[in-house]
Amino acid sequence: MTPRYGTTSLRLCDARDESAALVIIDMQRAIDGWGEPSNPDLEANLAELLACWRGGNGHIVHVRHFSRSPGSRRRAGQPGAEFKDCVTPAQGERVLTKHMDSAFVDTDLEAWLRRHGVGHLVVAGVTTGHAVSTTVRHGACLGFSLSVVADACACFSLEDAAGRAWSGEALHRASLALLSGRYATIASTHEVVQYF
Repeated sequence: MTPRYGTTSLRLCDARDESAALVIIDMQRAIDGWGEPSNPDLEANLAELLACWRGGNGHIVHVRHFSRSPGSRRRAGQPGAEFKDCVTPAQGERVLTKHMDSAFVDTDLEAWLRRHGVGHLVVAGVTTGHAVSTTVRHGACLGFSLSVVADACACFSLEDAAGRAWSGEALHRASLALLSGRYATIASTHEVVQYF
């Protein structure tokens, strides 16, 4: 029997829903040095999602990654660790600091979500194949239902150990394919905000 994680039936989340949270992952200034994102509309779509959520009753969680590696642009106190302007947290919005790919590891995210009655997470940010994917899988294993906003996420090109180049677009699409259905519903910014 195939294990089932979380609730993956399509649920177009409403920003007015207090049991939903918009979780924006790792949108920090350091990504400006990673090359072109697979999605050129990433920041505009994130800004649209955030504006929609701010007009509703849903919760907003801004996740940032503080690296422990010396010299990292995402080390605490470095300019690269700061949030991008398009997602700067407003007063009262939850800011969570992580040191691993999953926003649930060594943080109080799960307890905070449960304390606030949140059962559905709408996830966006970077990168689709790393922190977004890891957080979504972890959240599904904890029993949350999840949506990933495909056009509000992105990957960057990289080279594997064999020297093969992988485009950010290929990595993004593959990451979404692996999440779709089993771990999360894949949606667009328009699908998430159209009914608000």
